Amino acid sequence: MPTIVQETPNSEPASDNRRKVECDVAISFLMRDVGLASAINDKLSEGIRVFFFPRKQEELAGTDGMESMREPFLASRLNVVLYRPRWGHTPWTGVEAEAIKDACLENQYRNLFILAVEPTHDFPNWVPHNHVRFNYEDYGLEQAIGAIKARVQERGGEFQPLTPLRKAELLSAEQEYQWDRSGMNSQDGIRAITAEVEKLMREMERQINDINAHGHEDFECEATQDSCVIRGDQIGLIVRWNQPYGNSLDRSALEVEEYSGRLWLRRDPQRQAQNIPPDRINQYVYKPELSHARDYGWRLESGREEFTPTKTLADKCLLQFMDLMERARKGEVSPPSATPFRDRSPWTRR
Repeated sequence: MPTIVQETPNSEPASDNRRKVECDVAISFLMRDVGLASAINDKLSEGIRVFFFPRKQEELAGTDGMESMREPFLASRLNVVLYRPRWGHTPWTGVEAEAIKDACLENQYRNLFILAVEPTHDFPNWVPHNHVRFNYEDYGLEQAIGAIKARVQERGGEFQPLTPLRKAELLSAEQEYQWDRSGMNSQDGIRAITAEVEKLMREMERQINDINAHGHEDFECEATQDSCVIRGDQIGLIVRWNQPYGNSLDRSALEVEEYSGRLWLRRDPQRQAQNIPPDRINQYVYKPELSHARDYGWRLESGREEFTPTKTLADKCLLQFMDLMERARKGEVSPPSATPFRDRSPWTRR
């Protein structure tokens, strides 16, 4: 098991805090990481007090938003930041970052735990260079939880044994979530997911148009309510929603497919005349999902990937297309096989 390095080997009493401790851990995160934040909250909440905004937002209703978002991080024993370079540059994380910075000055940075969700060397300039960062990619969820618990104990926190009452509260919250999640297959749920599908396609189209407008590339894009085709030079990407039954999500999935060869667009004249169809070289399947924050989004069918919001998935698909283009320019993508066209295309193949 990898060794977790701590920057402060000696424990410190809780009295080092200048404020009354209101919670043991406060979690700050970008919306794209709500799934990971939710998992950390669920693991920690069994024995310590955790501030996690999607679960606690009703407690902030009717209060001044700015001050309400600052206070938990000023009065927390340990602030856990799920870090990406964009953290601190959005409206909510910007407010939280300022509060966390102020709390660090009061506690000599001993109350800061940075969990880098993606590999990066780009950290806020107010974080000391010798402050230890914990890389999620290297250690995973369980070891991250263990490291957070150790830091809470160093800061004077105590883990309360799981009581029957607390267990009942956790089971009730999970049962409520599963009940809400089962509503995904209702008419309201299907309408919400359909709206997310269209949002995904339009967001990808918007970003491609933005890239082209800046003169960086000249990609072709054709988007509908339930599909998006992006075409480059002899490579392409198709993202499409496949829902066999209009009144059910059974067997429904969002398919992301990479192709070698020139994809057809519906606006192309005589598209059936091309006798060598493109080859599908990769396929990724996403299932609709509901986060614990009750937001609709996506989860990769295979693998341990966390909940992915729609905007984040749009970014991911476009980066995937650009990676494919980069590999093709390096000669790492084989051209399509010379198999004659037999009345099928990427639009009709299932």
